[in-house]
Parts: sequence; C-alpha cells; structure tokens
Amino acid sequence: MTTTLPWDGILMPREAYGPAAVKARDSLTDAAAQGDWRRALSQVRNDYTVGVNTWKIGGESMFTPLHHAAYLGAPRETVQELLSLGGVRSLPTAHGETPYQLAQRRGHDHLLDMLDPYFRPGTPLGDNLENVNLHVNTTLAELTAEFRGEHQLRTFDVRLISEEGGPDEAWFTAPGMYGGIRIGMFWGRAHLEYNSRMGDSYAVVGPEGSAYVSRSKRAVPALPAR
Repeated sequence: MTTTLPWDGILMPREAYGPAAVKARDSLTDAAAQGDWRRALSQVRNDYTVGVNTWKIGGESMFTPLHHAAYLGAPRETVQELLSLGGVRSLPTAHGETPYQLAQRRGHDHLLDMLDPYFRPGTPLGDNLENVNLHVNTTLAELTAEFRGEHQLRTFDVRLISEEGGPDEAWFTAPGMYGGIRIGMFWGRAHLEYNSRMGDSYAVVGPEGSAYVSRSKRAVPALPAR
C-alpha cells in the first residue's frame, strides 16, 4: 500500500486558509506543544483535515507533533504512536532541526534510537543528494510560478520520501494548479507527475541536474514499484 506525505510547499498566510482549517491545525499543534498527547493523538486519528506531519499555519517554528514530542521528551510509547501514524523523522523545523536533533539538544536520550532515520537503498547521499534536492526545488519553483504569486516555497528534501517505513511519495499542493504535483523516488532520481494545460506531464530529476519532461493528453503511468 502506497503512503503519501501531504506537503504544503507554498507558504501562505493564515488568512489564505479557511477558518475551519486554521482552527483544526491550531488545535493539534497547541495540544502537542502542551504535551496533551491524548488530545493530539485523538485528533490525528479522527480529524481528516490534519495529519501527523501538520505544522501551525503561519507559525515561526514549523514544529509538527513529532517535533514537539522530541523537544518535550515525550514517553517512548507516544513517539512510537506518532511514528506509526506516519510521522517523518527527517522533517526539519523552520530552523533546520529534525526531531532527532531536537531530542539530542534537549538531552532526551531515551528517544534517540527511535528518531534516528534510516533510508532505503539507493537514496542519494552527499553531493548527489544536494544536487537532486537543488534541481527538484528548481523544478517545483518553475512549475508553480504562476500559482504562488508572491508566496515563498518551502524547500523539499527527497529524504522525506526515502525513509525506511516512511511515506513512499509526497503530494505537493498548489492552489489553482490542476491537482498538485506527485513526487516519488526511483533509482536515486525524483519523479514528478503533474497536470498542465498540455495534459499530464512527467519530469525525472537526477543529480546531474537534468530534468526530462514529457507532455501528452494521455494519463501518466504509475511510478514503478520498488
């Protein structure tokens, strides 16, 4: 079964969202910040408008519930539940800290083994990773230029969809775009599938910096199985 990471890649202000979405996300992130895990976990399980990797709209830290758990030194059972619900270990805060780094900085050693991410074979490393990420984000910027206006993009890291046991793909939402952009990884390259006025399109982005884009009126085939 394919699991998907929703990715709010366009950083819009709170007023750009509906009141219900703002209220739900505030409720979840406030509960996690207060260490109210019963309420936070219940909302993740039962409220389809939020997810375990949700951060507060317009918030400066971009902490998800897993970041709050790492920062506060939550019980291992709580962190395991967040991970089982799809929490991504390699997701950074606005200041670039992963849950592992937060727990390490705060001295919560009982969580370090749970929060240390392991990646699938074939995940780009070193310079290859930097180059793939650079060209993926360049491609995302080009594809969303006419939809985001003055809003900034949040940098995407392909490790977010390369963790062992983590999401298999990401769904980049772009208001006004035809459905958004699906991002997957295969053989060390990022595969971006999206809709345009020309039809369904497909881009393959590798560390060498080349993006290969094809357009047709036919549906794009599913990403190859790993």
